[in-house]
Formats: sequence, structure tokens, C-alpha cells
Amino acid sequence: MAVLVWAGNSSRAEAQQSDDALPSTLTLDRMDPSTRLGIQVGFDKLDRVKLSDGFIMRYEPYGQFVFPNKAMGIYGHLPIAHLFNSTGSGSDVTGVGNLDLGAFFLPTHSGDLILRAGVAFATSSTASNEEAANILAAYERLTDFMLVAPKYTTLRLSASTAQQSGSFFFRGDLGFDVVVDKPSGNSPSIYLRANVAAGIRAPGVDLAAELVNMGALDGTVSGGITNRFLHTLALGLYTRGANQFHAGMVFPLDEGLRGEIWIFSVGYQHVFE
Repeated sequence: MAVLVWAGNSSRAEAQQSDDALPSTLTLDRMDPSTRLGIQVGFDKLDRVKLSDGFIMRYEPYGQFVFPNKAMGIYGHLPIAHLFNSTGSGSDVTGVGNLDLGAFFLPTHSGDLILRAGVAFATSSTASNEEAANILAAYERLTDFMLVAPKYTTLRLSASTAQQSGSFFFRGDLGFDVVVDKPSGNSPSIYLRANVAAGIRAPGVDLAAELVNMGALDGTVSGGITNRFLHTLALGLYTRGANQFHAGMVFPLDEGLRGEIWIFSVGYQHVFE
């Protein structure tokens, strides 16, 4: 009986820890003081293409492990895009993105400061139709846009803060993606990422608005300064506890993309602590 009581108390404690974990987001960086394993799935429809003619699905398994001292963690994720083509003019294609692996550091043993260093390895599909599927699906997580660049190896550096006060929470990311290997040419090699999310913690669920910004800081980009930066807005809902579900919409904000791509994202993750 004593063992059963202890086990029940332990389960309740773990559930409480998971419920108190910092909120997740759909489109910002995921690193925080909790060990997590999950998958995010996106449904992307082009406004000018009928649903019966084709659409894109994006699948991203991800995970992170935080060491017991809460001072350091490791992470990994890999995006996969699948184009469902029903027009008869082509076949379905699947594009695999660049594998992103790295570590993050928690100097304050909390989400107050999260320092991340990782490498996106050049595993992305190189066939033109697979690359196109990857690019169209990439706007779901614009902060990871470099994960769809074929033959690119990229050093990923960032600093984040994730905080909550009462029912309000906030997260901000500031990072740089530095290309260390790529095909020859004058394409950009340094990219800036600046993201922010804010929301409220209602009973049992979290509600958030998220803004992601990414821009090229060097190289040649056609269209001038306005085409150097891309932006998305996301609205999401997230459950709490050990088994967490999330759902939301992602909206590209830039002219030429606004209203042209409709993105619905859902996901599941298990929080271990």
C-alpha cells in the first residue's frame, strides 16, 4: 500500500510539473528548461490552387533533453514536406529538410536566458520539385527557413528568454544563422532571426500570438531591401500537462505571400519534466 501511495503522489507531482512548464509556441524556437518529445504537422494550401488539385503537408518530429542540473540541454528536429498532386500533370513528391542538431545552455537554470548553438546539416532534398515542396511548406516555421536550403550547412546561434508572470507569458528569440558551406555564388551567408510571442494562460490552455521575422544581412537579394526580410504571424492554442496538444493558424505577412498561402498547424508533445 505504501508503494502505491508513493507512486500516486509521484504521478501527481510529475503532472503538476508538466502543467507548470513554460508555454510552447508554434513558430518560435522550442528550447526551454523542459525535456520534450513531439511532432508538429502543418496543412498548407495555395489560395490559387483548388484543394482537389493539390496541397502540401509538413511533418516535423522534434525533441530536446535537459540534463538534471537544468544547466544544459540538447535538441534535434527535421522537417519533411509532402506535396499531394491530384492534377494528373505530376506525381506526389516528398522533400526532406536539413537536420538541425545542437545544444542549449541555461545560465540561470530557468527560462530567463537560453543560449543555443547548433548546426543544420546539408541533408535537404536537391531535386527541384522536392525543393519546391520544402520551400512552400517552410513558412509554417519561418525561423527555421534555413532548414530547406539544399547543400547548405549552417551554424545556428541564438539567445532567448521565456518568462511568465501570473497568467501572462512572453518569449523572445534573437539569433543568427551563419552559412558555413553552400553552393558558389553571391547568395546571403548571414541571416537575422528576431521573434516574439505573448499570450495568456487560461484554465487548462494557453493562448498566444506569435511574430517571426527573418532577414538576409549580406549577399545579393533581388527586389531590394523589402525582399530581404520575411514575416509571419501565428495565433495558437495549447493545452497543458504531460500530454500537450496544440493547434493554430500561421499567416505570411509580406506582399506577394499574404493571402496566398493558408497554413493550419497541429501538434502533440509529451513533457517529461
